[in-house]
Amino acid sequence: MSGEDASDAILTAAETCFERFGITKTTMEDVARAAEVSRATVYRCFADRDSLIMASVMRRARSRHAEARAYIENWPSLADRVVEGMVHDVLRGRRDPMMHLLVSPEEMELSTQLLWRSGEAVRLTGELWAPVLQDAQRLGELSRDVDIVLLTEWIAELEMTFISQSDGSDESVDRFRAKLRAFLVPSLLPRLD
Repeated sequence: MSGEDASDAILTAAETCFERFGITKTTMEDVARAAEVSRATVYRCFADRDSLIMASVMRRARSRHAEARAYIENWPSLADRVVEGMVHDVLRGRRDPMMHLLVSPEEMELSTQLLWRSGEAVRLTGELWAPVLQDAQRLGELSRDVDIVLLTEWIAELEMTFISQSDGSDESVDRFRAKLRAFLVPSLLPRLD
C-alpha cells in the first residue's frame, strides 16, 4: 500500500471511529485497529491525533469545495451568492457527521483548538469563498473597501456559530437568511456616493 493509500485508509477508519466513539475518545490504537494497520503506520502518516483529526476535517471540507463553489456561482447577484452560499454551507455542515461532532458541546474545546486557534477554519473558508469574492470585487459588485481575508474570517465565524446553535428547522434557516440579508449584505455592497 502506497503512503497516500495508507493515509486515505487511515482517515476513513478514523472517521468511522470518530462517529462510533466520539472524536475526543478515539485513540490512535482504535484507528490502527479499524484500519487494520499497526500504530506505527498510523504515526508514520500522522504525527499525532490532532494531525489526524485536522487531516480528516480538511479532506472532508476540500472534497466538497468544487460542488459548493458551483452552487454559489449559480446565483445571479452577489447578495444571493453570499446568502444562499452560506445557507448551503451551514446545511451541509449540519448534515456532515464529522462537522456535527466537532461543534457539539462535548467536542467544542477540541474544535476551538484545532480549527480556530490554528486558523484552519478561516483558511478553508477562504479557499472556498475568496475566488467568488475576488471576482465580485473585480466586477464592482463587492465594495473595493472590503478586506476579503477579514470577510472570509467573518463568514467562517457566522457559519460555525449557526451550525452549532441552530436546530436546523426551516424557521431557523429562514432567520439566518434574513439576518444575512439585513446585516451582512449591506456591508458588502459598493457605496453610492
